[in-house]
Amino acid sequence: MNQVFVLSPVEKTVPRSQFLYRDPSASNLRMAYYFWVALADDGPIVVDCSFGAEEAKRRNVDGYRDRRALLRACGVVPEDVKTVFMTHLHYDHWAGHDLFPNATFFIQQKEIAFWRGPGRAYPLFSASANLDAIDAVEPLLRAGRIKVVDGDWQVRAGIHAHLMPGHTPGLQILRVETARGTVVIANDTFHFYENLALRKPVQVTVDMLEAVRSMEAVEKLGAKNPELLLAGHDPLVMDRFQAVAPGVVRAG
Repeated sequence: MNQVFVLSPVEKTVPRSQFLYRDPSASNLRMAYYFWVALADDGPIVVDCSFGAEEAKRRNVDGYRDRRALLRACGVVPEDVKTVFMTHLHYDHWAGHDLFPNATFFIQQKEIAFWRGPGRAYPLFSASANLDAIDAVEPLLRAGRIKVVDGDWQVRAGIHAHLMPGHTPGLQILRVETARGTVVIANDTFHFYENLALRKPVQVTVDMLEAVRSMEAVEKLGAKNPELLLAGHDPLVMDRFQAVAPGVVRAG
């Protein structure tokens, strides 16, 4: 049966007003950075690449945990990974793609189109990306290491992808059947559970209306097992499940 692990290389403090749209508070939130592993019978699927120590330093993020060690706690060696499911191409999800030299990356067509155009052209959006990593998309496409997908699709038996635009145009999430129930890796459809409860996206959102609709759709997907609905950046995720190692919990 499929298993799901949540891996957190780092946390940092962020302004609440940036992560709950139009929130008037001057207080801060603690935000976790995540990537995920779905262990299937025919091999691991890594969900997002996260980012390396150099990017963490550039973004003033302290206390960084090595991703290789986090993966080792799940029994995964980066060089053995053949499939990486990319939710979207913001720096904290894509900048670390070179950790997986033998992987094929599955990315939505709308996400690639966005970063070929307005995502890169306007600083409003490009500030959330590592542009060197964005530049790597085209050669990876030519090498056959990126597979372009369009809309909802089945990844493997019991593992389904759903397009959830808003935060970015090509954001996709993963629904994984496990022995505990259906785990929904909701990713950045909502960063914090409070975003979902209040229907307030983060400020870095390309389409606010689509983002709210995607929140509602994800909530429906996780309705049977709401405790297994995983927020994209909320530290509460790490408190909900049994620890496997520092920075790693098993969700399903």
